[in-house]
Amino acid sequence: MESRNITSDNLEDYEKILDADVTENIGRDNFRGLALHKGKDDPACAALIWELKNLDEDKDNEAELVYYFAGDKKNGEQLLEEAEAEFQEDEVKRSFFEFPEDTENAESIFKQAGFHPEKREGRDITVTVGELAALDIAKGNVPDFVSPIGNLMVRQFRKGIANCMFHGKKGLLEDLASLPMSWYDPEVSCCVEADGKVNGFLLIHKMNSGKLIVELMCAIGPDYRMDILHMLRFSIKAAAEKYPEETQVILRRHNDAVKNLSARLFPGKQGETVLAGEREEGR
Repeated sequence: MESRNITSDNLEDYEKILDADVTENIGRDNFRGLALHKGKDDPACAALIWELKNLDEDKDNEAELVYYFAGDKKNGEQLLEEAEAEFQEDEVKRSFFEFPEDTENAESIFKQAGFHPEKREGRDITVTVGELAALDIAKGNVPDFVSPIGNLMVRQFRKGIANCMFHGKKGLLEDLASLPMSWYDPEVSCCVEADGKVNGFLLIHKMNSGKLIVELMCAIGPDYRMDILHMLRFSIKAAAEKYPEETQVILRRHNDAVKNLSARLFPGKQGETVLAGEREEGR
């Protein structure tokens, strides 16, 4: 059995065993992939994709495992052994995951590898464009200082991103500084401008599956709460015009602010049950 790194150069060799929403991330600065092959000319029989976190911050490096496929126990064990060596090279101190509840053999394999897997509510909640459009927040006018990012020059966009990062705002994106404007839906994503300066973004990415995901929601200044409200209203209206009402939208409750907002907008809405776990690295 031999292992190979999954890169943008060889991605087409692995598309059959990778999820479509995972393949689009291969090639991004913080994403890594590993595959197992039984022989030199054999197709991959196992794969693991992860995202490195905190590389540019004064925090311990972490790895979030975002995709796992092994097929059988032996493959899974070797895959995690190979990945552990990669984690050591990147000085990762903690690894963690949230996988679908029914991921085959994952619970026993990850437990044996030193993780502490458990089934719990996932951090993501999924709603539809139609559900968003029906909210009270979607009603009313949007002020002129909120506009789609498609109206921005690249230089303006970059300065706005730098402004968010300077204030410690990066949303879900470890590689926010390097992602191009084209990563986001230019008509549904929006920004707040004041005196020619971008002071906030609501950035939405359309995934390969067709789902939308909110990746950054940030506003800076004394009126940031109202600015976020205005951007939400703009994006909901724009999404309702552009996409069918059954289009799914993922809200990832990655911090307290998003958790509280999600609870206010969709009280009682819960995420799917997932298999989650973590492990200390460099033991």
